[in-house]
Amino acid sequence: MKIAALGDIHGNYQALITVIDHVETWQPDVVLVLGDIVNRGPRSKDCFDLIQEKSTRAGWQVIKGNHEGYVLNFLDPSFSREGADFALRQVIYWTYQSLTRNDLDSLSDLPEEIGIDSEREGLIQAAHASTAGDRIGIYPHTPDSKMKGLIPTEADLFLVGHTHQPLVRTFEGTLVVNTGSVGLPFDGDTRAAYAQISHQNGSWVADITRVAYDLESAAADYYHSGFIPEGGPLAELILAELQLAWPQLGKWFHKYETAVREGQVNLQKAVYEFLKNPNIEYQNPPTPR
Repeated sequence: MKIAALGDIHGNYQALITVIDHVETWQPDVVLVLGDIVNRGPRSKDCFDLIQEKSTRAGWQVIKGNHEGYVLNFLDPSFSREGADFALRQVIYWTYQSLTRNDLDSLSDLPEEIGIDSEREGLIQAAHASTAGDRIGIYPHTPDSKMKGLIPTEADLFLVGHTHQPLVRTFEGTLVVNTGSVGLPFDGDTRAAYAQISHQNGSWVADITRVAYDLESAAADYYHSGFIPEGGPLAELILAELQLAWPQLGKWFHKYETAVREGQVNLQKAVYEFLKNPNIEYQNPPTPR
């Protein structure tokens, strides 16, 4: 069996179409999409439409990520749409408005995990981040002492995303694969990432595949789509994430969120100030939001 696993597309249509071409050339038996198709990028609807088409016509299996949840929060009419709270979520609201009601219903219907039980290959499980929740990820630096609470002990193969940092690691008999990110890698390598996994000689083997794509066109989509400026100042931090391949939002929120909420600093000014010295550190980067 050959499995292609991909996720964390984040509205990056240019990366997605290139990865799909690469996946289909490899000809896997199963394709799993591990969530965060939408949001934190400019072409969420185009990406979701394409993934839905692959699900319907090619049997791709798709799960929900935390960013689908962020967008779906706006289905609640009481969810904040004013003040500093809304300003900090404006980029999510922009994504929400770009999707149709049918899109939102389809996002709501996505499962939170996938399980495939094969007599020959064993139990395959997939989640967006880990068994502990869709925002609690498995990183290259996650110690063994914390792994037990993050993976299903009965699985032979466990596939995740969320952190945007790929890894292949065996823990107590389970092959754990973090596929990295199609649309926003956070390991300093701007190429899209996905995982190719195959069952060979009675065990699972995984490779993280990196695919170069048209990064210049992807950056242009931020402006052509209206994501910048209509998504608010934080959209510019997300563009920096794309171009630097390092997370920016987590570190920015840690430094400025309280001051912005309390009116001590202007949101736009805080973004510009941060971008003078963006986050380009590898050691324990901020948790993805």
